[in-house]
Amino acid sequence: MTTSSEIVSDIKHWWLFLLRGILFILLGIYMINTPLVTLVVLSVLFGIVIVFGGITELVHAYVNRYVVGWSWRFLLGLIDVALGFILIFDIKLSISVLPFAVGLWFLFRGFSLFSFASVMRRSGWMLLSGVIIVLFALLVMFNPAFGAMTIVLWAASAFIITGIVNVILSFRLRKVNEILVKR
Repeated sequence: MTTSSEIVSDIKHWWLFLLRGILFILLGIYMINTPLVTLVVLSVLFGIVIVFGGITELVHAYVNRYVVGWSWRFLLGLIDVALGFILIFDIKLSISVLPFAVGLWFLFRGFSLFSFASVMRRSGWMLLSGVIIVLFALLVMFNPAFGAMTIVLWAASAFIITGIVNVILSFRLRKVNEILVKR
């Protein structure tokens, strides 16, 4: 829960939102201008996330080592850690796996829309959305250049949008700060 002193501190330090926003916008522009570097960094981060997931799986398995089936969780954790390190240190493999993993994720999302469309009546728009997402997922998975550029552009767009929102928020907070200072 946010206290009033935290809100006042946010308002007083509005310029931090501006700096963060500018940084995010510049990072997004840099990502668009250097897609290969961005793809390498995202691929390494993908490997790091898998290692982290594996470590948490190992800890969970160890903590629950007296529960039936814990050894399977432990084995999956070991596999995740090994796979993550392979992806971190084999950049070519990591770059080739990343679009497939993202495409697979979208494929599942598209198929989930099919199931929702069958549950809901008169949901042609949902069925159409599912078809579009499945087609997009297949493009990402089986057209490496499209998949790689899509991932880079989405990540860059997320940074740019986040930056713009932070800049807008900073100007609004500055305006509130000016009103409070006048009082």
